[in-house]
Amino acid sequence: MKLLLLLPLFLTVSNGMCETLASEEDAVVKRSLLEAHRGKLQRIIFTKHFDMGGSHYAYTDAVSDEDTLNPNGVVKEFNYTPGSSLCLLETGEHYEFKETTLIQDKEGVFRDPDVSYDGKRILFAWKKSARGDDYHLYEMDFATRDVRQLTSGQGVADYEGIYLPDGNIMFSSTRCFQNVDCWHVSVSNMYLMNKDGKYMRRIGFDQVNTNYAQVHPESGLVTYTRWEYNDRGQIYPQPLFQMCPNGTHQTEYYGNNSYFPTSILHARGIPGTRKVLAILSGHHTQQRGKLAIIDPSMGRQETSGVTLVAPVKKLEGIIKIDAYGQDGDQWQYPYPLDEQNYLVSFRPDGQQRFGIYFMNSKGERVLMAADPVISCNQPVPLAPRPIPPQQPDSLDWRKTTSAYTLQDIYHGPGLQGIKRGTVKKIRVVALEFMATDIGRKHGPSTISDLAAWDVKRVLGETPVFEDGSAAFEVPARTPVYFQAIDANGHVVQTMRSWSTLMPGEIFSCTGCHENKNEAVNSTPPAMALAAGIKPLEPFYDISGKGFSFPQMIQPIFDAKCVKCHQGGDTKPPDLRATPVWDGEARKFWNQAYHVLISTDRPAPPANDTNQVLGVISEKSRYLNWIGRWSVPEMIPPYSHGSSLSPLVNLLEKGHEKVRMTREEMDKISCWIDLALPHSGKWTEGMTPEDEKIYNRVYKRRVDMEKEDSSNIQDYVKEMTRTTTRK
Repeated sequence: MKLLLLLPLFLTVSNGMCETLASEEDAVVKRSLLEAHRGKLQRIIFTKHFDMGGSHYAYTDAVSDEDTLNPNGVVKEFNYTPGSSLCLLETGEHYEFKETTLIQDKEGVFRDPDVSYDGKRILFAWKKSARGDDYHLYEMDFATRDVRQLTSGQGVADYEGIYLPDGNIMFSSTRCFQNVDCWHVSVSNMYLMNKDGKYMRRIGFDQVNTNYAQVHPESGLVTYTRWEYNDRGQIYPQPLFQMCPNGTHQTEYYGNNSYFPTSILHARGIPGTRKVLAILSGHHTQQRGKLAIIDPSMGRQETSGVTLVAPVKKLEGIIKIDAYGQDGDQWQYPYPLDEQNYLVSFRPDGQQRFGIYFMNSKGERVLMAADPVISCNQPVPLAPRPIPPQQPDSLDWRKTTSAYTLQDIYHGPGLQGIKRGTVKKIRVVALEFMATDIGRKHGPSTISDLAAWDVKRVLGETPVFEDGSAAFEVPARTPVYFQAIDANGHVVQTMRSWSTLMPGEIFSCTGCHENKNEAVNSTPPAMALAAGIKPLEPFYDISGKGFSFPQMIQPIFDAKCVKCHQGGDTKPPDLRATPVWDGEARKFWNQAYHVLISTDRPAPPANDTNQVLGVISEKSRYLNWIGRWSVPEMIPPYSHGSSLSPLVNLLEKGHEKVRMTREEMDKISCWIDLALPHSGKWTEGMTPEDEKIYNRVYKRRVDMEKEDSSNIQDYVKEMTRTTTRK
């Protein structure tokens, strides 16, 4: 990469102000690069803070009381280094740069500045101390420098706030009170509130962290990073998602079935295009990496739509690297001025701190601000900008339900090669995520043994019509996923992600993982739509309940199997309900569960799932199920589950004159196809001590949900009053 400031550059500090002095020759070079963008570069807001990220890019919320919630003494990550400033960078007539400190805090941290569309207000997050405060959102009136606090609350972190085109504010928050499934840290999800911090309500209901929402200047949609691993490995799926500013239409933007990019961070829409400028990074990394343009029109998986810039380099093939992009030059927090020119936080190879640079796609650059003791981050022009197109608001916050319509389930690669008529129904499964890890050492140990990550509730099923269509109702603001089920009650294909709809939203799908870039042929009205959207049909007597092996499968074995399968010298599989312990207080599997799921392959070491990635399903002597570390790529139909499980084949044929009913076989198949959940709720089987710890945190979640519900009621009343006045 070529550095254009070839002559000596000096930094002087006077009365808290920093000024870059450059020669006349430097000014000529700078003018040639910067003149076209002078309006956006006159004033820039940026921060000085420690480099974000810990063992994983998303662990940056540093909740003040997180490590005190667990009396068992597990040390959780607490990534926080005090000492920070919110700063103003001004570009002079001759392209000299002057820095002014707007606010400084020796014990606190400022982060995530955003500028209102009229260029008059600055939104930012501020945590004033390590243990006495948490990140909350503040707003500064730039003209007066007056600062007001918008959010508050001890033990919750609010950060990465952005102004929305409709005047509301979206932000990430730990108010969901969830814990990462595979480590000891809090989860942040997306929230909405009005410009004064009122009517705060949750719009993201995601398994683990969602981060860095940004409104695309052309589409008006919000892009954000979503980390997910429902029924698959947790390292690679940190794709870019998008949604409308009100939380509707949450769907993939790029990379949801890819090894690459490992993580897509700090993405911002590029003016005049539908592309984004982003950081390509790793999983177990800090928030830094390589600078790239992502163009979903060229493809949405792997390297198909990705081009490195500064300098330009097209990537090819499949790249499987956990800590991708961590060597050489490093970037973070890019701000595209157009497709070729950007503001970036940049750290040249060999240097210790990030600085603020103007940079073009060829890699030519101008240093604008630097500090020898702390990184300069997150540059945002302090200037008016056009308001993006506003999406129609179809929400009805008074409703508790939403709906999906599917035109043809056989359309798309998800069911490629499957004969029409094979899929008889769609099973809808809700996910319930963990509130706290309560001291486990290496991943969750209550829900399953190397299988399902989270509690799974079968909400019900809906028929698939002859033309492949379906239309069904689901509860709003609930993460759900779908399984295509055949006439035998076996899974044909499963969705290893989830979808969440807002109240009253109707989400329409063309097919099963259809290509979002292809034109959809006009077809006759679907049979399901002609019949109308219907409530889900119950799945026997367990609809809505967390799927529990002890409560839903063990009774079947007790009635029909245990008489002969009680262990002993004859060595038939022991299918009794006797708890199995391995020396840890929370390893409490039923003997039957332990025997059926046991494999000869050892569990991978913590944070090292690369050695088992590459498989689709796990296998034991009796079962086949979707693997907890299965590949991120789309998997073929009938590649896992009950249809491949020897136990199911044995029971369907009839074993030792034992005849299972259709209900019993459906429940056993469902258990396998849900990836073998043992527990139907997070506290099932816990010791009294662990349950007490868990419920203490869970109560905070429930209390927050009550507050959320009250905020929605107040919001509906306000919207009603506003509509009446109009």
